[in-house]
Amino acid sequence: MSAPIKDSVVVITGATGAIATALIAELLARGAAKIYAAARDISGLTATDKVVPLKLDVTSDADAASAAAQASDATLLINNAGINHNTAFMLAPDLAIATEEIEINYLAPLRLTRAFAAVLIKNQGAVLNILTILARVNLPLMGSYCASKAAALSLTQGLRGELAPKGVRVAGALPGAVDTRMTAGLPIPKMTPAEAAKEILDGYEAGEEDIYVGDMARGLAAGLAQDHKAVEKQLGSG
Repeated sequence: MSAPIKDSVVVITGATGAIATALIAELLARGAAKIYAAARDISGLTATDKVVPLKLDVTSDADAASAAAQASDATLLINNAGINHNTAFMLAPDLAIATEEIEINYLAPLRLTRAFAAVLIKNQGAVLNILTILARVNLPLMGSYCASKAAALSLTQGLRGELAPKGVRVAGALPGAVDTRMTAGLPIPKMTPAEAAKEILDGYEAGEEDIYVGDMARGLAAGLAQDHKAVEKQLGSG
């Protein structure tokens, strides 16, 4: 079932990041009626007739509840906020890095979806979680990030089962490498944020549940379908 962006009211978290900036531009180009651009620090966001900066710390239950109250007309929640410390499990000095990645990448989208559930059920809306192809297979040099995104992928599947009967669609975008601050140190081919945003919303509007974004993601998905262990060993070897 197709899901047009036109006339939708969108809440997007992590709104100051590169992918979010590109998504906001693409949402506007596709006719979104309003976008609540949510971030912990909104000083760099400009309000317009269609863009409403929304102060939100995704680790705060109170902020999540306040955001849902302010954006009671929302029809699409995009859980985009994320963090990647690019650290292997055994190289981290303690569990602080893994804890923060779980908090931002897994617990935050759960928190926000719970907060917005009543709004989205009332408005027959949708949730779009921005994940990564590495939610499906671990790249050890950023092991705890991959683990947190794997949890977020499982979350996406579980929420789909819970919310679909209530009229709320749940989709996940699984991009390959995108040229952002998080991937600055990786000497690999990367999509631009604008390219990623276009493919994410193309998949969303086409009604896809699992949106593979970019050649890297589609290639890894094909490899995983053919021989999951071979891909795991390939990534594990660096």
